[in-house]
Amino acid sequence: MDQSAGAIGGMLPSDLSAHWYNADAFTPGDPWNGFDPARTALVLVDLINWQVDPDGPSIAAMRAAGHDDRADHLLARFGDTIAPNLALLLPAARRAGVRVVHARLASRHPNYADVVPALRPYVKAAGALDGSPGAAPIAEVGDEPGDLSVVKSGSGAFGGTELDFLLRREGIDTILYAGMVTTACVLLSVAAGFDLGYRQYLVADCTGTLSARDQEDAERLIGNYLAEIVTAADAVAAMETLSDAL
Repeated sequence: MDQSAGAIGGMLPSDLSAHWYNADAFTPGDPWNGFDPARTALVLVDLINWQVDPDGPSIAAMRAAGHDDRADHLLARFGDTIAPNLALLLPAARRAGVRVVHARLASRHPNYADVVPALRPYVKAAGALDGSPGAAPIAEVGDEPGDLSVVKSGSGAFGGTELDFLLRREGIDTILYAGMVTTACVLLSVAAGFDLGYRQYLVADCTGTLSARDQEDAERLIGNYLAEIVTAADAVAAMETLSDAL
């Protein structure tokens, strides 16, 4: 996969290059310099049943709106790319001591009043109350002892959640992101995490959106400076190498 835009050179002012992507010692061409799995979280954005199930309410809503092409693309992306790469990434992350976090769009309020207005009808129609099967992590990612879980009331994983507090309490300063949708909830999670000062990576082949063009655009925007763009294989190799070295 191509390097992030900020890592290519030419874009980086010399006085900023040592701290690009919120890294303590950023090195163009070496995205894993200084990476420490013990100080890292893998945030899974909306990899939950009501969002991903082919027969679930999110996909059904797309089809009802006449967007079969988008639904088909997202499902194909998940089955052909995201799921196989998560099957590599998640076990390696857990072995290396990376904290797995499930960031789930759901409601804790019986009338869904805690969900942001724009998303409230969508969440309500899905019956996505915290504790319901629809709001649970998908089988492909599981919910292992030691995983963290936050209920988000909007798009981003940090807005209205305790995620920043939980990560800082554990000394975590680095985040890997996977999940859906890359142009929406993933993008806004990464943007918020950047402004909170986290060093960040987008595991691009563990994310998906509604078209190939949208995915390409999201990776370009995120890679400019919000997060380094990496693959699951990249991340697994780094975790296995660096966790053994610590």
